[in-house]
Amino acid sequence: MSAQINMCVDLAGLQLRTPLVLTEGPLSGSVESIRRAARHRLGAIITKGQRPEPAKSPNPYIFQTREQSLINADWSDMGYTAWLQAVPVLKTDLPVPLIASVAKNYVTPSVAAEQAEALSEAGVDGVTLCDYNVPALIEAVRLARPRVKCRLFAKLIPFIPNLEEVLQALLKAGIDGIAAMDAVGPAMEVDIETGLSTMGSPDGEGYLSGRAIRPLTVRYIYEISRYVNVPVIAVGGVTNAESAIEMLMVGATAVGMCTAPLLHGLEVFDKVATAMERWLGEHGFADVNEIRGLTHRRQAKREITSDKRAAVDMERCTQCGRCVRSCFAAAPELVNSMLVIHTERCTGCGLCVSICPVDALSLR
Repeated sequence: MSAQINMCVDLAGLQLRTPLVLTEGPLSGSVESIRRAARHRLGAIITKGQRPEPAKSPNPYIFQTREQSLINADWSDMGYTAWLQAVPVLKTDLPVPLIASVAKNYVTPSVAAEQAEALSEAGVDGVTLCDYNVPALIEAVRLARPRVKCRLFAKLIPFIPNLEEVLQALLKAGIDGIAAMDAVGPAMEVDIETGLSTMGSPDGEGYLSGRAIRPLTVRYIYEISRYVNVPVIAVGGVTNAESAIEMLMVGATAVGMCTAPLLHGLEVFDKVATAMERWLGEHGFADVNEIRGLTHRRQAKREITSDKRAAVDMERCTQCGRCVRSCFAAAPELVNSMLVIHTERCTGCGLCVSICPVDALSLR
């Protein structure tokens, strides 16, 4: 069945063999690492953020949190000049599109535009610009657009307050697509045995990525794709097929991963792509593009109500008691090895439904 599923997507004219993208990070920081990644089932690779000069990060700079996400303070890079030399080498045999990431926050908008033009001429398929200074990012896009022949993307930082206005300005400046979002922070975690931060940076801080930020990214992509009709790369918290499908449903064209392959190896791309194919086939979809924006379409028809209450399917229920312990209204009760729902107490919050390990509860 999976062989019949179309996994190809069109990312602003770039043809991707799957919607999965390796995004900026250590796994895309050199010719060797990029070639290694391209052997797996991903559709495109975005280089590590390219700094004007080579840089190294103080150790340690990547650390798994207690919630199995990552905090990183990785600012290392081989430098813009080395990247210009690496691009033609990579493009001789790279089987997927290569997008160069310019760390705009280290240079002026005019210098960023010059770098984007040079990278375009070197042969990259796209350039993405990222900067925590949003007006400077918009100006860099405006200056780069007439000079860059390849696709031009902007990577957005989290929590932009005037998001629609910023997106419209980026569209006017000539952007081809959006990537969102960047890691969240600053963040900090402390080793309680030493009292020291897990990061080797001078102030002990880093930026949080991975599964901990997934719900934030989902909402961000949902909002971005509601405001603009350009391809969106969802970045942040994707670790499995379910979270990748979720990002497509809220409007993403492609889905980026960085933390998951760092924690579990590049094989995660193969596993996620295969699991996505299986899910699509089981749910009657022959093309991965069919689910893009599905949440927008279904949310528009969703009935808003406050009348639903919890109900139990006793054939599924194992009387584990999780719902009893967690209900603040004391609506579920175990009586003679049977789960009883006191509907007059139930508020319909839905917590019990979400924590039931056997899907025995629902709101009706």
